[in-house]
Amino acid sequence: MSFIQDVISRMSLCISVSILFLVGVGLCSAEDIQLDDPATWADPSFWKSLNPSGQITGWEFHDGEVTLSRPGGQSIMSKPIASDFELSFDWKIATKVNSGVKYRVRKHGAPYWNKAYQGAGYWGIEYQIYDEKPNTDALHTTGAIYDLATAALDKTVHPPGEWNAARIVANGSTVEHYLNGSLVSSITTEGPEWERTIALSKFAGFKDFGQSSTKSRIMLTDHGGKVSYRNFRFTMLPQKSQTPVRRAGPFLGDGMRNSWADQNSIGIWTRTTRFPEMNSGGKKFQSISGKQLKQLEEAADPAQFLAAQLPAEASLDDMIGACPGAPGEVRLTYFPEKRRAAKKQTTQWRKTTAAGDFTAQWHLSDLAPGTRYATVLEVRSPGGQETTAVLRGGFETAPAKKLRESLSFCMTTCHDFIRTDNGLQGHKMYPSLEKINPSFLVHAGDIEYYDKPEPWALTVELMRFKWGRIFALPDNRAFYQNHTTYFLKDDHDTLKNDCWPGQRYGAVTFEEGVRLFNEEQFPLRTPRYQTVQWGKDLQVWFLEGRDFRSPNTMADGPEKTILGVEQKGWLFKTLDASSAAFKLVFSPTPIVGPDRSGKKDNHANTIFAHEGEQLRQKFSSVDGVIVLCGDRHWQYASVDAETGLWEFGCGPGSEKHQFGWKKGDERPSHRFLRVAGGFLSGHLESKGKTSGLTMHHRTVEGDVVSTFHFPVENRP
Repeated sequence: MSFIQDVISRMSLCISVSILFLVGVGLCSAEDIQLDDPATWADPSFWKSLNPSGQITGWEFHDGEVTLSRPGGQSIMSKPIASDFELSFDWKIATKVNSGVKYRVRKHGAPYWNKAYQGAGYWGIEYQIYDEKPNTDALHTTGAIYDLATAALDKTVHPPGEWNAARIVANGSTVEHYLNGSLVSSITTEGPEWERTIALSKFAGFKDFGQSSTKSRIMLTDHGGKVSYRNFRFTMLPQKSQTPVRRAGPFLGDGMRNSWADQNSIGIWTRTTRFPEMNSGGKKFQSISGKQLKQLEEAADPAQFLAAQLPAEASLDDMIGACPGAPGEVRLTYFPEKRRAAKKQTTQWRKTTAAGDFTAQWHLSDLAPGTRYATVLEVRSPGGQETTAVLRGGFETAPAKKLRESLSFCMTTCHDFIRTDNGLQGHKMYPSLEKINPSFLVHAGDIEYYDKPEPWALTVELMRFKWGRIFALPDNRAFYQNHTTYFLKDDHDTLKNDCWPGQRYGAVTFEEGVRLFNEEQFPLRTPRYQTVQWGKDLQVWFLEGRDFRSPNTMADGPEKTILGVEQKGWLFKTLDASSAAFKLVFSPTPIVGPDRSGKKDNHANTIFAHEGEQLRQKFSSVDGVIVLCGDRHWQYASVDAETGLWEFGCGPGSEKHQFGWKKGDERPSHRFLRVAGGFLSGHLESKGKTSGLTMHHRTVEGDVVSTFHFPVENRP
C-alpha cells in the first residue's frame, strides 16, 4: 500500500470510528486508532517506567514482543487510553513468575497496609499471570481478577515457555477475563457486593478504584520472573453513562464504633438504619419555654413530650438530623490489616430489632497485641440473601505490656448536635484528629445532652433520636469507625444535669438512662471501669462517675462517694500494682479543679470534699499519676497546692460549647487556662530505656496552644 493510500485508509477509519463512538467517547485521534496495531504496543515510546526517572530498564522491545528480561527494574505504564475497551494479547512466562496486566490504572497513593510505601502509587484492576501451584490462593491464580474474583478451576493454561491468549473486556461496570478462548473470571464494579469485595481486598480505601472514567492506563507489572507479551489489540468501547441506582435498605447510617480495647479484646457496635445518611433537609423542632418544659415534666405524659416539640403534621423522622433505624441482619468480618495472609474471621448474621433500637454488638477476643485490625460490616434485610450496604472500619489493640513503644492519644468531651461548629458535617476537631491519627481517643462523656432543646429528650424515643443523629454526622462517624475509642459517660448523656441514682427526667428513670448508655448505645462491659497498659511505660484508667454515686444532697463524709466502694478499692489496688512510668487516670469530672464555686457535682467541689481529698492524697503518693478530665467547658492544666497532683481538663469539643469560666481568671493552681473549644493530646516517646510524655492542649483545628513535658528516669 502506498503512503497516500495508507493515509486515506487511516482517515476513513478514523471518521467511521468517530461517528460510531461520538456519544460518551469524543472524537478519536490517530493515537486511538493505532492502539489496534500491535506495533504501537511494541514501541518503547508508548511506555514509561514507574521509577522516578521514567526511564525503562529491564524490558526489551523487539520482533513485535515486549519482554521483561531482567526483573527488578520496575513495572511499565502506557500512555493514557480509554477505560472502556476490549484488549487482547498473547503472553508466556518462565517458571516461578508472578506477573500481570493492570488496567484502569490511576494514581491512588499508598495502600492502607503499607503507609511507608515508596512506590509511584499507581493501582488498577489486574489480569493475574502466575506460575501457579496446586495450593495457590484462588484469588491469585492465572486469569483471576487479582484479589477480587477467582478464575475458573477448569481453565486451560499452557505451561511456562508456551504462549497463551488473553482478552480483557472492561465495559462500564462489567469486567471479564478470557484465557485461551474461554471466560474464566468476571465481576461487576458497582453495588454492595463490589463494595464488600473491595473492603476485603488490598485496594480498600482507594477512591473509585476500578471505575470507568475518561482516561486511564495499562500497566505491565514487574513482580518477579521473566514474561513476554505480543499481539496487543485494543478496541475502544463507548463509555456508558453512569446512572446512580437507588438502593433499598437497610443501611449503616450510624457507622460503627468500638470501646474497651486492650491487648486481646474489644467491643464493636453498629446500628441498622432506614437510610444511608441523616435527614439533612429536615424540619426544625418547635421551641418551648422553660415554663412549658416544667409543665410537660409535671404532666408526665410521653405523648405530650413529643407532640409539643414537633411542627404540625410532622413525625420524628421528618426532623433535621433524623437517622431512623430499620430492622436488618448484620455480620462482621475482621482481620489484621498488615497480615493479609491471615485468616479473616466472620461472625454469624445477627438480627436487629426495634426493641434494641436496631443495634448490634460483638465482643471480639483472642486478638493480637499491638495490631491494627480491619473491620467490615455487611447488612441485609431480615431473611434476605443479598447485601444491601457495606462499611469498612478498623481499630488498634494495645501493645504488649513489656514492649516500650511510642504512641499518641487524644481526649475530648462535651458534644451535642445543636452546637456543632461545622454544621451538618459535624465537629471541626475530627478532621484534626485524623491528622494526628492517635492510637486511641478517650471521649470523657457528655457525648450528647438529653436536657438541652431541639429536642428535650424526655423519653427513651427522643434519647435514641439524639444518639442516631449525632453519630450520623459524617466527620464524627468517619472518625469513630476507624479509631480505637474509650467512651465514658457523665450526667447529660445519662439522664440530666448533675444526676444520680433514683432520679427521673420526664418519662425516663436514672436506671433506664444507665441501661440505654451502658447496654444499648455503646459497647457493653461489666464493670464499667477498666485499666489498660499501653506498652511498658503507659497505663491508663477509665472511671465510671455516675452509676455508683451518692446523691449530691447527701451530707459529705466517709460514706459519700462518686466512685463507689468497689470501684475505688479496685482503683487503689491496681495503681499500687502498676509499674508503668506514666499512670493516666481518665475521669469524666474534675478531681483537682479549680471549678466554679457554685458547682456541686464533682471531686473539686466542697460537697465531695472527703472523697476528693482521699483521691488526691492517694494519687499523689503513687509515682507518675496524672489526672485527665472532661466535663468542664474550658481548657486548663492545674496542680493541687497541697499534694502536687497534676490535672488536665481537655475542654469542649466545639467552638460553640465554651462557657462557665471567665477569660483571664487564672487561679494559683492554674498552669494553663483557655476558655475555648479544642481537645487534649498526649505523646509518649520511648527511646531505649527512657520515655517521656508530652501533653498538648489544642484548638479544634489541631493547633497547639499549650505544651507540658513529663520526663522519667531510666528504667530497666
